[in-house]
Amino acid sequence: MRQRFYKHKYFYNMLIKFLLPVLLSITVVGGVGTAVGYSYLKTELDQTNQKLLQSTLYSTELMLSELDSLMLAFDINPGIINKCYHVLNTESLGYQEHQDLTTIETFINAPVNARQYIDSIYIYYPNPYNRFIRSNNRGGMLGIGIDEGWLESYQVHKDKDKTWSERRRLGTTGRDLITVYQMMDYDGVILLNLDARYMKELLDSAKVFSNQSVFICSQNGDVLLQTGPVSLEEAHGKDSVVYSMDSERYQWSYQSAIPKIEFYRLPLLIVRYTFVCILLVTFLGILLAYAATRLSYRNFETLQELMEAAREGKDIHEYEVKESSDYFAYITRQMIQNFIEQDFLRVQLSERKYKLRATELLAMQSQMNPHFLYNTLETVNWKIMEQTGKRTAANDMLEDLSEILVYSLDEREQATLEQEIHVTECYIKILKERYGELFLVEWSYEEEVLAIPVVKFVLQPLLENAVNHGIREKEGGTGRIRIKIFVKGEKLHIHVVDNGAGIEKEKLTRLRKGLEEGRLGDSHIGIFNTNKRLQLAYGESCQMKITSRKGEGTVVMLVIPMSRNEVETAKNDTFSLN
Repeated sequence: MRQRFYKHKYFYNMLIKFLLPVLLSITVVGGVGTAVGYSYLKTELDQTNQKLLQSTLYSTELMLSELDSLMLAFDINPGIINKCYHVLNTESLGYQEHQDLTTIETFINAPVNARQYIDSIYIYYPNPYNRFIRSNNRGGMLGIGIDEGWLESYQVHKDKDKTWSERRRLGTTGRDLITVYQMMDYDGVILLNLDARYMKELLDSAKVFSNQSVFICSQNGDVLLQTGPVSLEEAHGKDSVVYSMDSERYQWSYQSAIPKIEFYRLPLLIVRYTFVCILLVTFLGILLAYAATRLSYRNFETLQELMEAAREGKDIHEYEVKESSDYFAYITRQMIQNFIEQDFLRVQLSERKYKLRATELLAMQSQMNPHFLYNTLETVNWKIMEQTGKRTAANDMLEDLSEILVYSLDEREQATLEQEIHVTECYIKILKERYGELFLVEWSYEEEVLAIPVVKFVLQPLLENAVNHGIREKEGGTGRIRIKIFVKGEKLHIHVVDNGAGIEKEKLTRLRKGLEEGRLGDSHIGIFNTNKRLQLAYGESCQMKITSRKGEGTVVMLVIPMSRNEVETAKNDTFSLN
Protein backbone atom coordinates (compact mmCIF):
# COMPACT_ATOMS: atom_id res chain seq x y z
CA MET A 1 0.00 0.00 0.00
CA ARG A 2 2.80 2.39 0.91
CA GLN A 3 4.69 1.46 -2.24
CA ARG A 4 1.61 2.28 -4.32
CA PHE A 5 1.37 5.65 -2.55
CA TYR A 6 4.97 6.51 -3.42
CA LYS A 7 4.45 5.28 -6.95
CA HIS A 8 1.48 7.61 -7.39
CA LYS A 9 3.40 10.46 -5.77
CA TYR A 10 6.33 9.89 -8.12
CA PHE A 11 3.94 9.83 -11.08
CA TYR A 12 2.43 13.19 -10.08
CA ASN A 13 5.89 14.68 -9.57
CA MET A 14 6.99 13.54 -13.02
CA LEU A 15 3.72 14.84 -14.50
CA ILE A 16 4.32 18.28 -12.99
CA LYS A 17 7.91 18.33 -14.25
CA PHE A 18 6.75 17.46 -17.76
CA LEU A 19 3.69 19.68 -17.89
CA LEU A 20 4.47 22.77 -15.84
CA PRO A 21 7.19 24.33 -18.07
CA VAL A 22 5.32 23.53 -21.30
CA LEU A 23 1.93 24.67 -20.02
CA LEU A 24 3.42 27.88 -18.68
CA SER A 25 5.07 28.53 -22.04
CA ILE A 26 1.87 27.83 -23.97
CA THR A 27 -0.19 29.96 -21.59
CA VAL A 28 2.25 32.88 -21.81
CA VAL A 29 2.46 32.64 -25.61
CA GLY A 30 -1.34 32.32 -25.86
CA GLY A 31 -1.89 35.27 -23.53
CA VAL A 32 0.61 37.45 -25.36
CA GLY A 33 -0.82 36.36 -28.72
CA THR A 34 -4.35 37.19 -27.54
CA ALA A 35 -3.32 40.65 -26.34
CA VAL A 36 -1.29 41.36 -29.49
CA GLY A 37 -4.09 40.00 -31.70
CA TYR A 38 -6.68 42.18 -30.01
CA SER A 39 -4.45 45.27 -30.22
CA TYR A 40 -3.61 44.59 -33.87
CA LEU A 41 -7.25 43.95 -34.83
CA LYS A 42 -8.46 47.04 -32.98
CA THR A 43 -5.85 49.21 -34.71
CA GLU A 44 -6.76 47.75 -38.09
CA LEU A 45 -10.49 48.26 -37.49
CA ASP A 46 -9.92 51.83 -36.31
CA GLN A 47 -7.93 52.67 -39.43
CA THR A 48 -10.34 50.83 -41.77
CA ASN A 49 -13.40 52.58 -40.35
CA GLN A 50 -11.76 55.99 -40.51
CA LYS A 51 -10.94 55.35 -44.16
CA LEU A 52 -14.50 54.11 -44.82
CA LEU A 53 -16.06 57.20 -43.25
CA GLN A 54 -13.58 59.47 -45.00
CA SER A 55 -14.38 57.82 -48.33
CA THR A 56 -18.13 58.08 -47.72
CA LEU A 57 -17.81 61.73 -46.72
CA TYR A 58 -15.77 62.48 -49.82
CA SER A 59 -18.24 60.67 -52.11
CA THR A 60 -21.32 62.39 -50.68
CA GLU A 61 -19.71 65.84 -50.72
CA LEU A 62 -18.79 65.19 -54.34
CA MET A 63 -22.47 64.51 -55.01
CA LEU A 64 -23.55 67.62 -53.13
CA SER A 65 -21.02 69.75 -54.99
CA GLU A 66 -23.54 69.79 -57.87
CA LEU A 67 -25.28 72.48 -55.85
CA ASP A 68 -22.31 74.80 -56.39
CA SER A 69 -22.70 74.85 -60.18
CA LEU A 70 -26.48 75.23 -59.84
CA MET A 71 -26.02 78.18 -57.48
CA LEU A 72 -23.74 79.86 -60.02
CA ALA A 73 -26.55 79.70 -62.59
CA PHE A 74 -29.67 80.31 -60.52
CA ASP A 75 -28.44 82.58 -57.72
CA ILE A 76 -25.66 84.62 -59.32
CA ASN A 77 -26.40 84.76 -63.08
CA PRO A 78 -28.93 87.62 -63.56
CA GLY A 79 -29.98 86.38 -66.99
CA ILE A 80 -30.95 82.92 -65.72
CA ILE A 81 -32.62 84.39 -62.63
CA ASN A 82 -34.77 86.73 -64.77
CA LYS A 83 -35.73 83.89 -67.11
CA CYS A 84 -36.85 81.77 -64.08
CA TYR A 85 -38.91 84.63 -62.62
CA HIS A 86 -40.44 85.41 -66.02
CA VAL A 87 -41.37 81.81 -66.80
CA LEU A 88 -42.76 81.05 -63.30
CA ASN A 89 -44.81 84.27 -63.09
CA THR A 90 -46.30 84.24 -66.64
CA GLU A 91 -49.75 82.70 -66.71
CA SER A 92 -49.63 81.60 -70.37
CA LEU A 93 -46.27 80.78 -71.91
CA GLY A 94 -45.47 82.18 -75.32
CA TYR A 95 -42.64 81.51 -77.71
CA GLN A 96 -40.11 83.51 -75.71
CA GLU A 97 -41.10 81.85 -72.46
CA HIS A 98 -40.66 78.40 -74.02
CA GLN A 99 -37.24 79.42 -75.25
CA ASP A 100 -36.32 80.59 -71.75
CA LEU A 101 -37.66 77.34 -70.24
CA THR A 102 -35.54 75.33 -72.68
CA THR A 103 -32.44 77.27 -71.57
CA ILE A 104 -33.23 76.59 -67.91
CA GLU A 105 -33.82 72.87 -68.58
CA THR A 106 -30.40 72.66 -70.24
CA PHE A 107 -28.75 73.67 -66.96
CA ILE A 108 -30.64 71.25 -64.74
CA ASN A 109 -30.98 68.27 -67.10
CA ALA A 110 -27.23 67.96 -67.79
CA PRO A 111 -26.12 66.86 -64.25
CA VAL A 112 -29.20 64.61 -63.86
CA ASN A 113 -28.45 62.76 -67.09
CA ALA A 114 -24.72 62.52 -66.30
CA ARG A 115 -24.96 61.44 -62.62
CA GLN A 116 -26.70 58.21 -61.69
CA TYR A 117 -27.05 59.24 -58.08
CA ILE A 118 -29.14 62.35 -58.94
CA ASP A 119 -32.84 61.54 -59.25
CA SER A 120 -34.01 65.05 -60.08
CA ILE A 121 -33.47 68.77 -59.53
CA TYR A 122 -36.16 71.34 -58.60
CA ILE A 123 -35.91 75.12 -59.09
CA TYR A 124 -38.42 77.22 -57.22
CA TYR A 125 -39.05 80.93 -56.77
CA PRO A 126 -42.24 82.14 -55.07
CA ASN A 127 -44.97 82.65 -57.73
CA PRO A 128 -48.76 82.99 -57.72
CA TYR A 129 -49.26 79.78 -59.74
CA ASN A 130 -47.38 77.43 -57.37
CA ARG A 131 -45.09 76.28 -60.17
CA PHE A 132 -41.56 74.84 -59.95
CA ILE A 133 -39.17 73.80 -62.68
CA ARG A 134 -38.23 70.09 -62.61
CA SER A 135 -35.46 68.30 -64.50
CA ASN A 136 -36.34 65.80 -67.27
CA ASN A 137 -39.99 66.76 -67.19
CA ARG A 138 -41.73 67.05 -70.50
CA GLY A 139 -43.01 70.63 -70.60
CA GLY A 140 -40.46 71.73 -67.94
CA MET A 141 -42.85 72.95 -65.22
CA LEU A 142 -45.05 71.27 -62.62
CA GLY A 143 -47.56 72.42 -60.09
CA ILE A 144 -46.96 72.03 -56.36
CA GLY A 145 -49.73 69.47 -56.14
CA ILE A 146 -47.56 66.97 -58.01
CA ASP A 147 -45.00 66.86 -55.14
CA GLU A 148 -46.21 68.78 -52.09
CA GLY A 149 -44.03 67.35 -49.34
CA TRP A 150 -40.99 69.51 -49.99
CA LEU A 151 -42.97 72.76 -49.94
CA GLU A 152 -43.94 72.30 -46.28
CA SER A 153 -40.30 71.78 -45.35
CA TYR A 154 -39.40 74.87 -47.38
CA GLN A 155 -41.94 76.99 -45.52
CA VAL A 156 -40.58 75.82 -42.13
CA HIS A 157 -36.85 76.30 -42.85
CA LYS A 158 -36.64 79.20 -45.33
CA ASP A 159 -36.33 81.94 -42.72
CA LYS A 160 -33.82 80.21 -40.44
CA ASP A 161 -31.65 77.78 -42.46
CA LYS A 162 -29.50 78.29 -45.52
CA THR A 163 -29.30 74.60 -46.30
CA TRP A 164 -30.92 71.47 -44.84
CA SER A 165 -31.58 67.85 -45.77
CA GLU A 166 -34.31 65.25 -45.31
CA ARG A 167 -35.35 61.78 -46.37
CA ARG A 168 -38.48 61.66 -48.57
CA ARG A 169 -40.57 59.14 -50.47
CA LEU A 170 -42.51 60.19 -53.57
CA GLY A 171 -46.09 59.06 -53.17
CA THR A 172 -46.74 58.76 -56.91
CA THR A 173 -43.74 56.59 -57.76
CA GLY A 174 -42.62 55.24 -54.38
CA ARG A 175 -39.01 56.32 -54.99
CA ASP A 176 -36.82 56.98 -51.93
CA LEU A 177 -35.02 60.32 -52.09
CA ILE A 178 -32.54 62.26 -50.02
CA THR A 179 -33.42 65.88 -50.70
CA VAL A 180 -30.91 68.65 -50.07
CA TYR A 181 -32.38 72.18 -49.93
CA GLN A 182 -30.20 75.16 -50.86
CA MET A 183 -31.74 78.60 -50.30
CA MET A 184 -31.06 81.37 -52.82
CA ASP A 185 -31.59 85.10 -52.70
CA TYR A 186 -35.10 86.38 -53.31
CA ASP A 187 -36.47 83.39 -51.32
CA GLY A 188 -35.65 80.99 -54.13
CA VAL A 189 -34.62 77.40 -53.41
CA ILE A 190 -32.82 74.61 -55.27
CA LEU A 191 -33.77 71.00 -54.43
CA LEU A 192 -31.18 68.33 -55.19
CA ASN A 193 -32.96 64.96 -55.00
CA LEU A 194 -30.45 62.12 -54.56
CA ASP A 195 -31.36 58.51 -55.31
CA ALA A 196 -31.38 56.82 -51.85
CA ARG A 197 -31.28 53.32 -53.35
CA TYR A 198 -28.10 54.10 -55.33
CA MET A 199 -26.42 55.64 -52.29
CA LYS A 200 -27.37 52.62 -50.13
CA GLU A 201 -25.71 50.30 -52.65
CA LEU A 202 -22.63 52.53 -52.44
CA LEU A 203 -22.55 52.18 -48.64
CA ASP A 204 -23.11 48.40 -48.83
CA SER A 205 -20.12 48.00 -51.15
CA ALA A 206 -17.87 49.96 -48.77
CA LYS A 207 -18.68 47.92 -45.62
CA VAL A 208 -15.94 45.75 -44.10
CA PHE A 209 -18.24 43.29 -42.26
CA SER A 210 -21.64 41.97 -43.26
CA ASN A 211 -23.04 42.81 -39.81
CA GLN A 212 -21.62 46.33 -39.89
CA SER A 213 -24.04 49.28 -39.95
CA VAL A 214 -23.32 52.66 -41.60
CA PHE A 215 -25.44 55.78 -41.09
CA ILE A 216 -25.66 59.21 -42.73
CA CYS A 217 -27.47 61.71 -40.53
CA SER A 218 -28.66 65.24 -41.18
CA GLN A 219 -27.62 68.25 -39.15
CA ASN A 220 -30.54 67.77 -36.72
CA GLY A 221 -29.69 64.07 -36.17
CA ASP A 222 -32.30 62.50 -38.46
CA VAL A 223 -31.12 59.39 -40.31
CA LEU A 224 -30.94 60.19 -44.01
CA LEU A 225 -29.55 56.82 -45.04
CA GLN A 226 -28.56 53.62 -43.27
CA THR A 227 -27.36 50.16 -44.16
CA GLY A 228 -26.91 47.26 -41.77
CA PRO A 229 -28.90 45.07 -39.36
CA VAL A 230 -29.37 47.54 -36.46
CA SER A 231 -30.91 50.96 -35.96
CA LEU A 232 -28.99 54.04 -34.85
CA GLU A 233 -30.33 53.70 -31.30
CA GLU A 234 -29.28 50.03 -31.11
CA ALA A 235 -25.87 50.88 -32.58
CA HIS A 236 -25.22 53.25 -29.68
CA GLY A 237 -25.92 50.47 -27.19
CA LYS A 238 -23.32 48.43 -25.32
CA ASP A 239 -22.93 45.74 -27.99
CA SER A 240 -21.34 47.89 -30.71
CA VAL A 241 -18.37 50.19 -31.21
CA VAL A 242 -19.34 53.38 -33.07
CA TYR A 243 -17.02 55.55 -35.17
CA SER A 244 -18.17 58.97 -36.37
CA MET A 245 -17.06 61.77 -38.67
CA ASP A 246 -18.75 65.13 -39.40
CA SER A 247 -18.97 67.24 -42.55
CA GLU A 248 -18.24 70.87 -41.74
CA ARG A 249 -19.72 72.14 -45.00
CA TYR A 250 -23.08 70.35 -45.11
CA GLN A 251 -23.35 69.44 -41.37
CA TRP A 252 -23.91 65.78 -42.20
CA SER A 253 -22.77 63.18 -39.71
CA TYR A 254 -21.30 59.84 -40.83
CA GLN A 255 -21.33 56.94 -38.37
CA SER A 256 -20.14 53.34 -38.56
CA ALA A 257 -21.18 50.71 -35.98
CA ILE A 258 -19.30 47.40 -35.64
CA PRO A 259 -20.44 44.65 -33.22
CA LYS A 260 -17.91 44.16 -30.43
CA ILE A 261 -17.71 40.48 -31.26
CA GLU A 262 -15.66 41.40 -34.35
CA PHE A 263 -12.96 42.86 -32.07
CA TYR A 264 -12.68 39.57 -30.18
CA ARG A 265 -12.92 37.19 -33.12
CA LEU A 266 -9.13 36.83 -33.55
CA PRO A 267 -8.32 36.76 -29.79
CA LEU A 268 -11.03 34.12 -29.26
CA LEU A 269 -9.56 32.07 -32.08
CA ILE A 270 -6.11 32.27 -30.43
CA VAL A 271 -7.61 31.28 -27.06
CA ARG A 272 -9.36 28.33 -28.69
CA TYR A 273 -6.16 27.05 -30.29
CA THR A 274 -4.26 27.65 -27.03
CA PHE A 275 -6.81 25.54 -25.16
CA VAL A 276 -6.51 22.77 -27.75
CA CYS A 277 -2.70 22.85 -27.40
CA ILE A 278 -3.03 22.67 -23.60
CA LEU A 279 -5.28 19.59 -23.86
CA LEU A 280 -2.90 17.93 -26.33
CA VAL A 281 0.20 18.68 -24.22
CA THR A 282 -1.59 17.47 -21.08
CA PHE A 283 -2.43 14.18 -22.77
CA LEU A 284 1.15 13.73 -24.01
CA GLY A 285 2.50 14.73 -20.57
CA ILE A 286 0.39 12.04 -18.89
CA LEU A 287 1.72 9.43 -21.33
CA LEU A 288 5.35 10.51 -20.79
CA ALA A 289 4.96 10.65 -17.00
CA TYR A 290 3.37 7.19 -17.02
CA ALA A 291 6.20 5.78 -19.15
CA ALA A 292 8.88 7.40 -16.96
CA THR A 293 7.18 6.11 -13.81
CA ARG A 294 7.02 2.56 -15.17
CA LEU A 295 10.70 2.67 -16.16
CA SER A 296 11.84 4.08 -12.82
CA TYR A 297 9.79 1.65 -10.75
CA ARG A 298 11.01 -1.25 -12.84
CA ASN A 299 14.53 -0.27 -11.79
CA PHE A 300 13.36 0.20 -8.21
CA GLU A 301 11.79 -3.26 -8.09
CA THR A 302 15.01 -4.81 -9.40
CA LEU A 303 17.01 -3.04 -6.67
CA GLN A 304 14.50 -4.14 -4.07
CA GLU A 305 14.81 -7.78 -5.17
CA LEU A 306 18.60 -7.43 -5.05
CA MET A 307 18.52 -6.13 -1.47
CA GLU A 308 16.04 -8.79 -0.35
CA ALA A 309 18.24 -11.51 -1.84
CA ALA A 310 21.30 -10.18 0.01
CA ARG A 311 19.31 -9.94 3.25
CA GLU A 312 18.14 -13.57 2.92
CA GLY A 313 21.63 -14.84 2.03
CA LYS A 314 20.77 -15.85 -1.54
CA ASP A 315 23.24 -15.80 -4.41
CA ILE A 316 22.90 -12.21 -5.67
CA HIS A 317 24.56 -13.08 -9.01
CA GLU A 318 21.21 -14.52 -10.06
CA TYR A 319 19.84 -10.96 -9.99
CA GLU A 320 21.92 -9.34 -12.69
CA VAL A 321 21.23 -5.67 -13.36
CA LYS A 322 20.06 -5.43 -16.94
CA GLU A 323 21.11 -2.79 -19.44
CA SER A 324 18.98 0.32 -19.37
CA SER A 325 18.67 3.36 -21.60
CA ASP A 326 18.61 5.44 -18.43
CA TYR A 327 22.38 5.33 -17.89
CA PHE A 328 22.25 7.32 -14.63
CA ALA A 329 19.85 4.74 -13.19
CA TYR A 330 22.12 1.96 -14.49
CA ILE A 331 25.20 3.47 -12.84
CA THR A 332 23.32 3.89 -9.55
CA ARG A 333 22.04 0.33 -9.61
CA GLN A 334 25.47 -1.03 -10.54
CA MET A 335 27.10 0.90 -7.70
CA ILE A 336 24.55 -0.40 -5.17
CA GLN A 337 25.04 -3.94 -6.45
CA ASN A 338 28.82 -3.62 -6.06
CA PHE A 339 28.39 -2.29 -2.56
CA ILE A 340 26.01 -5.11 -1.64
CA GLU A 341 28.44 -7.65 -3.09
CA GLN A 342 31.27 -6.22 -1.00
CA ASP A 343 29.14 -6.23 2.12
CA PHE A 344 27.91 -9.76 1.35
CA LEU A 345 31.49 -11.06 0.98
CA ARG A 346 32.57 -9.40 4.22
CA VAL A 347 29.64 -11.03 6.05
CA GLN A 348 30.49 -14.45 4.62
CA LEU A 349 34.16 -14.01 5.56
CA SER A 350 33.42 -12.81 9.08
CA GLU A 351 31.28 -15.91 9.72
CA ARG A 352 34.22 -18.19 8.88
CA LYS A 353 36.82 -16.43 10.99
CA TYR A 354 37.27 -16.58 14.70
CA LYS A 355 36.64 -13.56 16.92
CA LEU A 356 40.16 -12.11 16.83
CA ARG A 357 40.22 -12.15 13.03
CA ALA A 358 36.75 -10.57 12.99
CA THR A 359 38.02 -7.80 15.26
CA GLU A 360 40.98 -7.12 12.94
CA LEU A 361 38.68 -7.13 9.91
CA LEU A 362 36.35 -4.65 11.63
CA ALA A 363 39.28 -2.34 12.31
CA MET A 364 40.35 -2.64 8.70
CA GLN A 365 36.79 -2.01 7.57
CA SER A 366 36.66 1.29 9.42
CA GLN A 367 39.47 2.47 7.15
CA MET A 368 38.26 0.75 3.99
CA ASN A 369 34.74 2.17 3.90
CA PRO A 370 35.66 5.84 3.46
CA HIS A 371 38.30 4.99 0.83
CA PHE A 372 35.85 2.71 -0.93
CA LEU A 373 33.33 5.56 -0.95
CA TYR A 374 35.99 7.92 -2.30
CA ASN A 375 36.96 5.44 -5.04
CA THR A 376 33.30 4.87 -5.85
CA LEU A 377 32.76 8.61 -6.22
CA GLU A 378 35.72 8.78 -8.59
CA THR A 379 34.28 5.83 -10.56
CA VAL A 380 30.89 7.54 -10.82
CA ASN A 381 32.64 10.74 -11.90
CA TRP A 382 34.43 8.98 -14.79
CA LYS A 383 31.33 6.98 -15.70
CA ILE A 384 29.30 10.20 -16.06
CA MET A 385 31.97 11.74 -18.28
CA GLU A 386 32.11 8.53 -20.30
CA GLN A 387 28.35 8.49 -20.82
CA THR A 388 27.88 12.21 -21.55
CA GLY A 389 31.13 12.77 -23.46
CA LYS A 390 31.82 15.98 -21.57
CA ARG A 391 32.06 17.48 -18.14
CA THR A 392 28.75 18.22 -16.49
CA ALA A 393 27.57 19.83 -13.28
CA ALA A 394 27.44 16.33 -11.76
CA ASN A 395 31.21 15.94 -12.32
CA ASP A 396 31.89 19.21 -10.53
CA MET A 397 29.65 18.21 -7.61
CA LEU A 398 31.39 14.84 -7.27
CA GLU A 399 34.84 16.46 -7.26
CA ASP A 400 33.73 18.99 -4.63
CA LEU A 401 32.24 16.18 -2.54
CA SER A 402 35.47 14.18 -2.88
CA GLU A 403 37.53 17.09 -1.58
CA ILE A 404 35.20 17.48 1.40
CA LEU A 405 35.48 13.71 2.03
CA VAL A 406 39.30 13.80 1.96
CA TYR A 407 39.25 16.80 4.28
CA SER A 408 36.98 15.03 6.77
CA LEU A 409 38.94 11.74 6.71
CA ASP A 410 42.23 13.29 7.77
CA GLU A 411 43.00 12.50 11.41
CA ARG A 412 44.28 15.97 12.22
CA GLU A 413 41.79 18.07 14.13
CA GLN A 414 43.00 21.39 12.75
CA ALA A 415 43.58 22.93 9.34
CA THR A 416 44.58 26.35 8.08
CA LEU A 417 41.96 28.93 7.32
CA GLU A 418 43.00 28.68 3.66
CA GLN A 419 42.05 24.99 3.62
CA GLU A 420 38.90 25.64 5.64
CA ILE A 421 37.84 28.38 3.19
CA HIS A 422 38.58 26.11 0.22
CA VAL A 423 36.45 23.25 1.58
CA THR A 424 33.66 25.69 2.47
CA GLU A 425 33.67 26.99 -1.11
CA CYS A 426 33.33 23.39 -2.32
CA TYR A 427 30.28 23.07 -0.07
CA ILE A 428 28.90 26.36 -1.43
CA LYS A 429 29.21 25.14 -5.02
CA ILE A 430 27.25 21.98 -4.13
CA LEU A 431 24.53 24.09 -2.50
CA LYS A 432 24.33 26.33 -5.57
CA GLU A 433 23.79 23.30 -7.78
CA ARG A 434 20.94 22.36 -5.49
CA TYR A 435 19.30 25.75 -4.94
CA GLY A 436 20.45 27.71 -8.03
CA GLU A 437 20.95 31.43 -7.53
CA LEU A 438 19.06 31.43 -4.21
CA PHE A 439 21.99 33.16 -2.48
CA LEU A 440 25.35 34.85 -3.01
CA VAL A 441 28.37 34.52 -0.73
CA GLU A 442 30.85 37.36 -0.23
CA TRP A 443 34.21 36.80 1.44
CA SER A 444 36.12 39.49 3.29
CA TYR A 445 39.59 38.72 4.71
CA GLU A 446 43.25 39.66 4.42
CA GLU A 447 45.79 37.24 2.98
CA GLU A 448 47.71 37.13 6.29
CA VAL A 449 44.90 35.21 8.04
CA LEU A 450 45.03 32.25 5.62
CA ALA A 451 47.85 30.50 7.51
CA ILE A 452 46.09 30.62 10.91
CA PRO A 453 45.06 27.14 12.15
CA VAL A 454 41.47 26.53 13.26
CA VAL A 455 39.34 23.54 14.18
CA LYS A 456 38.13 21.85 11.01
CA PHE A 457 34.58 22.45 9.77
CA VAL A 458 34.06 25.65 11.72
CA LEU A 459 32.72 27.65 8.75
CA GLN A 460 30.51 25.05 7.03
CA PRO A 461 27.91 24.67 9.85
CA LEU A 462 27.57 28.47 10.13
CA LEU A 463 27.02 28.77 6.37
CA GLU A 464 24.54 25.86 6.39
CA ASN A 465 22.63 27.54 9.23
CA ALA A 466 22.46 30.82 7.27
CA VAL A 467 21.09 29.05 4.18
CA ASN A 468 18.59 26.67 5.83
CA HIS A 469 17.25 28.93 8.62
CA GLY A 470 17.72 32.32 6.99
CA ILE A 471 17.85 32.50 3.21
CA ARG A 472 15.45 29.60 2.38
CA GLU A 473 12.77 30.90 4.75
CA LYS A 474 12.90 34.39 3.22
CA GLU A 475 10.34 35.19 0.51
CA GLY A 476 11.49 36.90 -2.70
CA GLY A 477 14.87 38.24 -3.81
CA THR A 478 18.36 36.78 -3.78
CA GLY A 479 19.89 36.09 -0.40
CA ARG A 480 23.32 37.41 0.54
CA ILE A 481 25.76 35.87 2.98
CA ARG A 482 28.92 37.73 3.97
CA ILE A 483 31.77 35.92 5.73
CA LYS A 484 34.23 38.32 7.33
CA ILE A 485 37.48 37.06 8.90
CA PHE A 486 39.96 39.33 10.70
CA VAL A 487 42.43 39.41 13.60
CA LYS A 488 42.04 41.86 16.44
CA GLY A 489 44.64 41.73 19.18
CA GLU A 490 45.39 38.08 19.85
CA LYS A 491 41.96 36.85 18.83
CA LEU A 492 40.56 35.60 15.53
CA HIS A 493 37.12 37.01 14.64
CA ILE A 494 34.77 35.23 12.24
CA HIS A 495 31.46 36.91 11.35
CA VAL A 496 28.79 35.24 9.21
CA VAL A 497 26.09 37.75 8.21
CA ASP A 498 22.94 36.94 6.19
CA ASN A 499 19.93 38.98 5.07
CA GLY A 500 17.53 36.08 5.55
CA ALA A 501 14.29 35.69 7.47
CA GLY A 502 15.88 36.42 10.85
CA ILE A 503 14.94 34.90 14.22
CA GLU A 504 12.00 35.84 16.39
CA LYS A 505 12.86 37.48 19.70
CA GLU A 506 11.64 34.64 21.93
CA LYS A 507 13.37 31.98 19.84
CA LEU A 508 16.61 34.01 19.83
CA THR A 509 16.48 34.23 23.62
CA ARG A 510 16.14 30.43 23.92
CA LEU A 511 18.98 29.93 21.43
CA ARG A 512 21.37 32.19 23.38
CA LYS A 513 20.45 30.50 26.65
CA GLY A 514 21.08 27.06 25.13
CA LEU A 515 24.56 28.16 23.94
CA GLU A 516 25.42 29.49 27.41
CA GLU A 517 24.27 26.31 29.17
CA GLY A 518 25.69 23.94 26.54
CA ARG A 519 22.33 22.34 25.86
CA LEU A 520 21.44 20.97 22.39
CA GLY A 521 18.38 22.74 21.00
CA ASP A 522 15.61 21.38 18.78
CA SER A 523 16.91 23.43 15.84
CA HIS A 524 20.18 25.03 14.71
CA ILE A 525 21.98 21.79 15.61
CA GLY A 526 25.02 22.82 13.57
CA ILE A 527 25.39 25.99 15.68
CA PHE A 528 25.26 24.02 18.96
CA ASN A 529 27.74 21.38 17.75
CA THR A 530 30.19 24.01 16.47
CA ASN A 531 30.00 25.92 19.76
CA LYS A 532 30.59 22.70 21.74
CA ARG A 533 33.64 21.74 19.64
CA LEU A 534 35.11 25.23 19.99
CA GLN A 535 34.59 25.14 23.77
CA LEU A 536 36.37 21.80 24.00
CA ALA A 537 39.23 22.96 21.75
CA TYR A 538 39.82 26.50 23.05
CA GLY A 539 38.16 26.59 26.45
CA GLU A 540 35.82 29.18 27.94
CA SER A 541 37.70 32.07 26.29
CA CYS A 542 36.17 31.10 22.94
CA GLN A 543 32.87 32.91 22.40
CA MET A 544 29.93 32.58 20.02
CA LYS A 545 27.45 35.46 19.81
CA ILE A 546 24.22 35.60 17.80
CA THR A 547 22.25 38.73 16.95
CA SER A 548 19.17 38.78 14.73
CA ARG A 549 16.15 40.83 13.74
CA LYS A 550 13.01 39.28 12.30
CA GLY A 551 12.72 39.96 8.55
CA GLU A 552 16.18 41.57 8.27
CA GLY A 553 18.77 38.85 8.90
CA THR A 554 21.13 37.18 11.38
CA VAL A 555 24.76 37.67 12.45
CA VAL A 556 26.82 34.84 14.02
CA MET A 557 30.13 36.02 15.54
CA LEU A 558 32.98 33.73 16.65
CA VAL A 559 35.88 34.96 18.77
CA ILE A 560 38.74 32.40 18.90
CA PRO A 561 41.90 32.96 21.01
CA MET A 562 45.30 32.56 19.29
CA SER A 563 48.83 31.97 20.54
CA ARG A 564 51.73 33.85 18.97
CA ASN A 565 53.33 30.74 17.48
CA GLU A 566 50.15 29.33 15.94
CA VAL A 567 50.92 30.69 12.48
CA GLU A 568 54.32 28.95 12.41
CA THR A 569 52.78 25.80 13.81
CA ALA A 570 50.12 25.85 11.09
CA LYS A 571 52.75 25.89 8.37
CA ASN A 572 54.33 22.67 9.69
CA ASP A 573 51.39 20.78 11.20
CA THR A 574 48.59 21.05 8.65
CA PHE A 575 48.00 18.75 5.71
CA SER A 576 47.49 19.41 2.01
CA LEU A 577 44.26 18.89 0.06
CA ASN A 578 46.18 17.93 -3.09
